[in-house]
Amino acid sequence: DTGRGHSSMSLARTVRAAKKTTGPTARSVRMRSTSAGSYADRDVRGALSSARADLPRPRRVLLTNDDGPDSPFFHKFAEGLRNQLNWPTFVCIPSSNWSYVSKSLKPPEGPFEVDFTHSKTDAEQEARCPISPASCVNLGLYELAKDCDLVVSGPNIGHNLGRSSILSSGTVGAALEGCVHGRRAIAMSFPFKGWGSWTDEDVTCALEVALDVTGSLWRSWSEEDAPGDAFYNVNVPLWAAAPLKREGRLADLRWVRTTVDAETGYTSLFRRGGEEGGVEKSIFEWHPTGQRVFDSETALEGGDVAAVRDGHVSITKLAPTFQGLKMM
Repeated sequence: DTGRGHSSMSLARTVRAAKKTTGPTARSVRMRSTSAGSYADRDVRGALSSARADLPRPRRVLLTNDDGPDSPFFHKFAEGLRNQLNWPTFVCIPSSNWSYVSKSLKPPEGPFEVDFTHSKTDAEQEARCPISPASCVNLGLYELAKDCDLVVSGPNIGHNLGRSSILSSGTVGAALEGCVHGRRAIAMSFPFKGWGSWTDEDVTCALEVALDVTGSLWRSWSEEDAPGDAFYNVNVPLWAAAPLKREGRLADLRWVRTTVDAETGYTSLFRRGGEEGGVEKSIFEWHPTGQRVFDSETALEGGDVAAVRDGHVSITKLAPTFQGLKMM
């Protein structure tokens, strides 16, 4: 994936991005904030929250991630799906970190055994596998939990914002795999402003918002969109919810409908390993550099990067396709 801020990407990730979405053409602006009026026009919280409460819950959720079992957010989110939303949830995750792999379905080196030893009960099954996030989704849907009708991927440690990052994201890639196979799907990410900068309160409040958004998206899924026609990429900034909740104003946190910012993303992902005798060696190491994408001064108005930069939840509806373009 891509999201542990560019200044700390050596810890694991960088940025993400996705297909050009339809809608108004975003224009480049050099500003620190988009006007409040612009966000008010695109705030979908009210519409989503008032969606049909009588819609049946998912038969079962297939939950995965790309950070593996060591994520500080994942198991708390799984508990929330089961205990707060009361949704049956089957977990199938990579047994290690698989960031930056997009929708890779890289075949395993040989036969492997699924590790169920971390399952607490039959209702809280957790499968760990030495395969990619998208492969976990495929294995879950076709072998381990065939009744799942909603795929949720995340929450990612860091953002998934901007085209270059979304196209690189294992979190988004897993949601895309679910969509390709005819399931409703949501990719969830938690942007932050510095590795380890979040508090327990930040995480608790972000999880509350993420669960609220997830439940609202399920209940409001357009009947015009057959499962597999579209999926959602959601980014909940870790720093945004807790201050509002302390003031009793969590309902003021905007859930903004966004497009994908195609102009803001990562640059070099590698650096040379050093010199020997004054001569540069042809040895490189993984070392993403650059500013945190949501600190960009040139983020596109109406885009996902600007929305998170300004402290809002970004919700981007994506189609699972590379759109064909006219050649001549």
